[in-house]
Amino acid sequence: MKIIEVKNLTKKVGKKNLLDNISFSLEEGEILGVVGKNGSGKTTLLKTIVGLIHPTTGEIIINGFDLKKDYEKAIKNVGCMIEVPIMYDYLSGKDNLEIYRKMFKGIPKKRVDEIIKLISLEGSEYKKLKIYSLGMKERLGIGVSILNNPKLLILDEPTNGLDPVGIKDLRDFIKSLNGVSVIITSHMLNEIENICDKVMFIDNGKIIDIKEVNHNKKKYKFYVDNIPLTKKILYPYSTNRELEIEVTDEEYLLISKELIKNDIKIFKVSETSSLESDFLSLIGETND
Repeated sequence: MKIIEVKNLTKKVGKKNLLDNISFSLEEGEILGVVGKNGSGKTTLLKTIVGLIHPTTGEIIINGFDLKKDYEKAIKNVGCMIEVPIMYDYLSGKDNLEIYRKMFKGIPKKRVDEIIKLISLEGSEYKKLKIYSLGMKERLGIGVSILNNPKLLILDEPTNGLDPVGIKDLRDFIKSLNGVSVIITSHMLNEIENICDKVMFIDNGKIIDIKEVNHNKKKYKFYVDNIPLTKKILYPYSTNRELEIEVTDEEYLLISKELIKNDIKIFKVSETSSLESDFLSLIGETND
């Protein structure tokens, strides 16, 4: 079932296209990563999807409802954190959630306790927000965005400022949202690769490519003494003219054994991000 369909979405300001004929869809439970340089249109796209920016042309269908014609029904099952929601430092995490719960219709009090468990804030829910770490505040912000049991969750740069533990906790949390479709932006390409089912590359408001993420394969680069023979052995798995391959763990072991069997000396093997190389080849390194 399609949770969201975006059709020929364009946003013009003057002569500039902030979004240029964007079209994509997302199935139930799918996680889509949106990547691009600063100023490429990522946040504009997310704000348009939730109705904060009105498109010049195009359609956005969420849960079968047209966002423009039936806004309340379309947005009813959407949660978003495009900017961290306003919180009150002098109140506890639970009290902050309670304030937001009352803004929705028909959400029972027990939902706040469910959220606290989901975002791993048990034991800290009665502490004042001002002593929360950045990671805890980020999780609380996401807690606010899922109070209404959304079918679609929109997250803009949720890993900003988080330490490695906070990033891992966030990744595990997003993966635990069974049945919820997620659209997430991040500059951390390795995290997007770990979390997402597909990745959409955008540049200058246009979709450059949409790729499926294969979580069963990793990319490796070999540094060896016998390059010609190594190229022969790696050829069936090679991704380019360099000594790079994209393989499963089992294939990697077989290749390593084959190199050793042929007396090839391996100086180093580096694991690289497939997404990073795709990003650089499609979009480039420079910021807008």
